[in-house]
Amino acid sequence: MSKIMSAEDAIKLVEDGYTITGTGFSFIAPEELFIALENSFLNTRHPRDLTLLIPGGAGDLRGAGFDHFAHEGFIRKVIAPYFNLTPALGRMVLEEKVECYMLPSGVICQLLRDIGAKRPGLITHVGLKTFVDPRLEGGKLNSISKEDYIELIEIDGKEWLRYKPIHIDVAILKVTTADEFGNATMEKEAGFLVTLPMAIATHNCGGKVIEQVERVTVTGTLNPQHVQVPGSLVDAIVIARPEHHWMTWREQYNPARSGEVRVADIGLPVVPMRLEKVVARRVLYELEAGKVVNLGAGMSEFISSLAWEEKIFDKMILTVEAGMIGGVPGYGLQFNTASNPYAIIDQSFQMDLYDGGGNDISCVGFAQIDKKGNVNVSKLEGRILGVGGFLNVCPKAKKRVHCGAFTAGKSEIKVKDGKLEIIKDGNITKFVDKVEQITLSGECALEEGQPTIIITERCVFDFTKDGFILKEIAPGVDIKEHILEKMEFKPIISDDLKYMSEELFKDALLNLRDREPWKGYSLY
Repeated sequence: MSKIMSAEDAIKLVEDGYTITGTGFSFIAPEELFIALENSFLNTRHPRDLTLLIPGGAGDLRGAGFDHFAHEGFIRKVIAPYFNLTPALGRMVLEEKVECYMLPSGVICQLLRDIGAKRPGLITHVGLKTFVDPRLEGGKLNSISKEDYIELIEIDGKEWLRYKPIHIDVAILKVTTADEFGNATMEKEAGFLVTLPMAIATHNCGGKVIEQVERVTVTGTLNPQHVQVPGSLVDAIVIARPEHHWMTWREQYNPARSGEVRVADIGLPVVPMRLEKVVARRVLYELEAGKVVNLGAGMSEFISSLAWEEKIFDKMILTVEAGMIGGVPGYGLQFNTASNPYAIIDQSFQMDLYDGGGNDISCVGFAQIDKKGNVNVSKLEGRILGVGGFLNVCPKAKKRVHCGAFTAGKSEIKVKDGKLEIIKDGNITKFVDKVEQITLSGECALEEGQPTIIITERCVFDFTKDGFILKEIAPGVDIKEHILEKMEFKPIISDDLKYMSEELFKDALLNLRDREPWKGYSLY
């Protein structure tokens, strides 16, 4: 019997109460099938009471991706790492219309491998002393979430977290080409994500695997070395309409993101002279030639644009958690892709690399940071942002750089003539006595002996065992009015307090390529 069928027939494999998982990240999800499921529920009220197991949290802020499931009765439970791109799902969680458990992205990716292998779950250090630790919140995001998916265990006198396996009934995958048997390749996708682990986990749970594809070819014609999903795991194939099968939320297809070609000009615009540029430029001072650098979401997304602008992108190895290594990572709704990458690997193995300390420097944001060095990026003032891969990329990095605006809220801050002019400051304090949620533990950072730097547009701190040390301030900034009075705790002011370099605040190239440590260095 042919595995090729319409989306409407394929979704009949999804029954009431099922647990489903699906591909997608900051880049595109299997929209054809998600739309068909949504339409089925709206027209027939079935399938209903679904559980979503989401490794990435794909959405476009306007109802696409996993926001198609944001209807009362359609879903009963969500297990996910990220909600910033799926605001409708986030509102359902806050309004307690659906159970919700937030697990780190890397944990879900790696857990899929363990589910497929019938192991007793994922045992890892990721999440210790944070909101996913059962001694704190256990990853539960509202009062109706009662299940315990995580337990604290001890092995050889050391604490670990065990994330329990989850039964999966249906996996919905987005690939490029399938043959009639279901063998599938991903040559026009921006990344592999955890497509294969997801298919194996679902198949070995006795579930069904559905592929959304761009095209179908004759069985046996695909290069076996390019096949990402063996047809033996696949139960249904759906050919998508072109408008529902884009590479990213911004581009239907870009061969420089899939690795099909390398282009001389990736089309990145010059970053305007504003706060993001000042911060990203200052971060470049912390990077080193030849090192593996992770870029997280938020203001750190601009680092790759500045590395491209300064022509030093090829003197270090920029990486993102979705599996891209090298090249120039994207930003915004193309975050977690890369142009001209050196390699694209399975996301679960990228997380292994980070978990084991394989990244030299992690550059990430912060929504709040407190006097103990705890960082919050996941939940803030009635909004669920999400942990994403934050807990994978940070704890074991050899160096950690947090970058972001000093305050939040509406502000008027100008960058000109080599200095900062704060006309109206943001009304939300980010340096607080106690974070709303512990996404990252300051205590663990100190135990690891991990150098930690916090870079904002107006000052730079080191976080040490003695506390926060203010070591640089921006030209034009009043230390008392613009820094100390905007913090809920007092930092130590360095005896060697310096001004941030004026060149950071001038609308001209830094010409880093011709300066140490970049000058003369080549990865090739």
